[in-house]
Amino acid sequence: MPYFTHGETKNKLILLYIADRAAALLTREQLYRTAILNSEMEYFAFEEALGELLEDGLLTEVPKPFGAGLGITDLGREALSLFEKSVPQNERDRLDGYLAAHRTDFLRETQISSRIEKTPTGVMLHLMLSEADRVILFVSLAAAGEEQALALRSRWDEAADPIYNFIWDALSNRPEDRHGS
Repeated sequence: MPYFTHGETKNKLILLYIADRAAALLTREQLYRTAILNSEMEYFAFEEALGELLEDGLLTEVPKPFGAGLGITDLGREALSLFEKSVPQNERDRLDGYLAAHRTDFLRETQISSRIEKTPTGVMLHLMLSEADRVILFVSLAAAGEEQALALRSRWDEAADPIYNFIWDALSNRPEDRHGS
């Protein structure tokens, strides 16, 4: 009968397991969501476990256009291989199912990103569209205030592709092609 871990050790193993099984680097939010929704981990336990894994070199933060991606290191993979079976099979299955079901969502979340910046002169909304770790569109807009920036930001996910295509088409077509000459 296998020995199942509890507490801090189990939380660390779950985070290592998620990072190992994810199809790509995850954002902190994606790792958090996966852990919280699929295990008995709470927020402060997540933060503590993540901090220790990063400090010990079992997970790493990799700079990406969308911010930082979290990934498992070789040392983390080695530790996970030794203790993976300490996490109950039904929990591993639940994590695998969640990661598979949300793979496309996770990828989309890292391709379309935004941030709001308060400046001395007002509020700036920065919108970014990335593909294969390369920024393909970056737009900064001055907003009338934080409320407007939040409203614009909320529509960015749906609008990113059409906006990119419109700009691409407008810039790549010759003037005579657009006027029917």
